[in-house]
Amino acid sequence: MPDCRSANRDVSQTSVNLNDPDTAQTAKNIKQPQEKETLQTEIQNLKDQVQELHRDLTKHHSIINTEKMGEIMERSLNINSQIASQHSTVETMRVMFEEIWEETFQRVTNEQEIYEAQLHDLLQLKQENSYLTTITRQISPYILSIAKVKERLEPRCCIKGYITPILSICCHIG
Repeated sequence: MPDCRSANRDVSQTSVNLNDPDTAQTAKNIKQPQEKETLQTEIQNLKDQVQELHRDLTKHHSIINTEKMGEIMERSLNINSQIASQHSTVETMRVMFEEIWEETFQRVTNEQEIYEAQLHDLLQLKQENSYLTTITRQISPYILSIAKVKERLEPRCCIKGYITPILSICCHIG
C-alpha cells in the first residue's frame, strides 16, 4: 500500500507558499480555516486506521470488523462533502482573484513602460549632450581665433581686464 504521508506533505506546502511575503496579498484574501487542519488530521487518522486494517488482514489474516469499515467509509464520505464545500467556496473567489491579478499585472506593465520611457529619455539626453560637447570642442578653436582677431582689429572694445563673453566661453571650453 502506498505511503499516504507524502500527500499530506504536499498539502502542507500550500500553506508555506501562501505565507511567502511575495504572496502576502493573496494570502490575506484566502481564508485558511482551521477546518483544513482538522480535515488533514482526520484524513491522516483514517489513513492510519485503513493501513492498520489492511495490515491485520494481510499479515495477521484477521477478520475485519465490518462496522469499523463502515465507520471509516462514513467518515470518509463526510470529509469528502466538507472538502467539496470548501472547494466550492474557493472556486467562487476565482473571479475576485482574476480581477486582482489582472489589475496587478496591468499596474506592473504600466510601471515597466514608465521605467523604460524614462531610461530611453535619459539615454537620448545623454547622447544629445555628448553631441553638443563634441561640436563645442570642435568649434572652440575657431571662435577663440575669431575673438583674438577681433580684439586686434578693434582694441577699443576690449577694455583691459575685460574679457568678451565669447572669449570667456572659449577659454572655459578649451
